[in-house]
Amino acid sequence: MDVAALAGRLKALAVDLPLPALDTADHRFEAAQAELKEASRESNAEIGLHKLGAARERLAAARTRLSEAAAAVDDYLDSIGAGTSAAPVAAPVKGRTAAPAPVDPRRWWTERVNELCDRTGTADPQQVPPTRLFNELLKAAGDGNAEAYCKRLRDAGPETGVKLPGLAWPLVRTLAAEHLGRTPTARDVASLRDKCADKVRSLVPKAEPDHIGAALASACTLGRGGSDDAGDAARTALVGPALVAALHRLPREGR
Repeated sequence: MDVAALAGRLKALAVDLPLPALDTADHRFEAAQAELKEASRESNAEIGLHKLGAARERLAAARTRLSEAAAAVDDYLDSIGAGTSAAPVAAPVKGRTAAPAPVDPRRWWTERVNELCDRTGTADPQQVPPTRLFNELLKAAGDGNAEAYCKRLRDAGPETGVKLPGLAWPLVRTLAAEHLGRTPTARDVASLRDKCADKVRSLVPKAEPDHIGAALASACTLGRGGSDDAGDAARTALVGPALVAALHRLPREGR
């Protein structure tokens, strides 16, 4: 390959570097962070904001590497005398990137709840106080009504759903203590998970045993030493009331 052909190939590669796409992705991450902050404003539950922040940091690092690669290509073209007419490298320019479509947290919530419950259906948005929603979910769970359980949480949306762990975890810890006859510890998580998994998964089929264990660990150890399952707000919300119902059915050990 002669120098002119090589220079042409390198210029084409430089133009194709996906810097604008990464810029758009960063805008979308930023919009998602804003939506999650709004949804979690009145909740003590961590719903993955730190993970989104970490993702943006990795994205920024990737953009830096691509910019360095583009600069290296330019330097090489200059060194072989082909840099004066090199095509400009595409780079994010403020004001030129089309604004990304706003993130729709309710649509994500509906799709995720349906996926975890292995069901289909559209949401019928309801403004329900968290305590009322929690009680309705407990009733559906106690009745074994998986369809109603899914529908209640799907209709409630993320604004109310993310507040459920704050209601569920104290009850999970209390019921676990009543079953064990003592304060639960991290050593009890595996046993409690095995006793509750079938009941929970009858309502939330796509909740894996590890997810149930992570929820138990968060409740029983007050977040110390448990696996972080906070990255999936819908799953955390679905598992909480189901766990409460499952633990409520367990007899006290030794009886």
